[in-house]
Amino acid sequence: MAVDERAKPGGADDPQADGDPASVVLVDRADELAAICGRVDASPTWAVVIHAPEGNRQLSTELGMRRLLHHASESGKTVAIATRSTALSSRARELNVPVARKPHLLRWDAGGKRVVRLGRFSLAAPSIGRYVQIGVIAGVALVGIFLLLTMAPSATVTAFPATETVSEVVTVSASEGRSGISLDTMEVPAARVTGEQAFTLAIKTTGSALVGTVPARAAVTITNSTQAAVAVGVGSVLLAGPERLRFLLDEAVTVPAGGSTPASVTAERPGTAGNVGPALIANWEAPRLQFLKVTNPAAAAGGLSEPRPAVDPKDVLALQDLARSLEGSEAMRTKLADSHPHDALFLATAESKAEFGDARPAVGTPADLVLLDVKVKLSALAVVESTLELLARQVLAGGSAGGEFIPGSVTAVETGARQIDAETGAIRTELRLRAELARGVTEEAIRSAVKGKSVSEAKSTLAGRYGIQDVEVRLSGWAPRLPRFGFRIHVGLAARTPTLAAGLPSPNGTIASTTAAATSAPRTGPR
Repeated sequence: MAVDERAKPGGADDPQADGDPASVVLVDRADELAAICGRVDASPTWAVVIHAPEGNRQLSTELGMRRLLHHASESGKTVAIATRSTALSSRARELNVPVARKPHLLRWDAGGKRVVRLGRFSLAAPSIGRYVQIGVIAGVALVGIFLLLTMAPSATVTAFPATETVSEVVTVSASEGRSGISLDTMEVPAARVTGEQAFTLAIKTTGSALVGTVPARAAVTITNSTQAAVAVGVGSVLLAGPERLRFLLDEAVTVPAGGSTPASVTAERPGTAGNVGPALIANWEAPRLQFLKVTNPAAAAGGLSEPRPAVDPKDVLALQDLARSLEGSEAMRTKLADSHPHDALFLATAESKAEFGDARPAVGTPADLVLLDVKVKLSALAVVESTLELLARQVLAGGSAGGEFIPGSVTAVETGARQIDAETGAIRTELRLRAELARGVTEEAIRSAVKGKSVSEAKSTLAGRYGIQDVEVRLSGWAPRLPRFGFRIHVGLAARTPTLAAGLPSPNGTIASTTAAATSAPRTGPR
């Protein structure tokens, strides 16, 4: 059998390089090794393909394959394997025997390698068993490191140390053009903070509108000009006048062939509009009934309407004026301050804009109240929390690393007259800085002191080393001790009692912040 030209590599080990064909020996799964060797000896060519579609029990063993190769070598033969059996193909590759699923797909130069076919072309992949092993080991190691970092024990330590209140009055100049704090000139950056408040305003309506209370009724005559009786169901719709007011048939009737029958109808909507004149109820809504003639000999009667409160145009204008009045109100400034409790706002710079849509319900609609949805957008210059903390570190603690402020405890209250530069917009004012300082304690020091310890040992260490008697420690569910890796321990300093009420306005309009009884958040630089 000649090897398919598409698989012919043309190498020195290819039997077709010398123009010699290869013989194919068909082998069954149960054939004995001695019989296979005999067929190889009897093959007329030196290249022999052992075709075992379902595999062979003896050749699938290492001893059997080695005996075949030894016999072929002594007989001057070269053998290859063609099989769909995974066991047999794997065994052949281990001993560097060319393997393919079918004889015509063999590459004689691909001993021990897998052959990848792409159409008419084929590629012998290199042996990568060792690289695969190294890759698997590296992958397992990476997974282990990942699990160690993500699923290793974690802990949260919240310490409530003794604090001292430190304060100082400073004169600062705040402007949006600054990017950092200058202690020489006491210039600090300011940022325009924004907020939005949503309201629904409501006022009592002052208009009036007639509202139907009782529907009109009428007697009609239905005429059938056909030769068959016609049944008309209850609730069938009749139309009256140019406005096509809807009337509903009160009960089912049967109109005889070539005859007429009386019936009664009621207006679908209550009100005096249903009191239509005679001969105006003259049409059917359903096309299938339009061959029947209908009329009302007398006018419809009984429909009643009564005046009810309704939306007047003046009501809508009053609501819009009320919405606009919110723009400059003190209440809106307070709302802005409440939404930024940890920033020092200069409310004299506050700006606001009211936005609203259409009132509801519409003008002329009966209603007791008319509503208007309003959004007030607010903004004002402020020294933000992160800047206040940096300023406090420089002024109150002198930049010392001997302690930390309780997060959220830094406040700033205006105590002197404020001056605003008309050209630059800079605000020069006197502020009283105040904060709660945990002297001699830092988050990093606490982290180093507790890592690797049990909960009781951690609390005992903090009490003995820093005098912190109040500590909360939370471990991940399965961990008996705090982790030895510091980055798996989150430490926060907190105070049990707020040092200042949230959103408390100073006499000159600056909002002071509060002390938050919570773990610390990452600090950022000035905006």
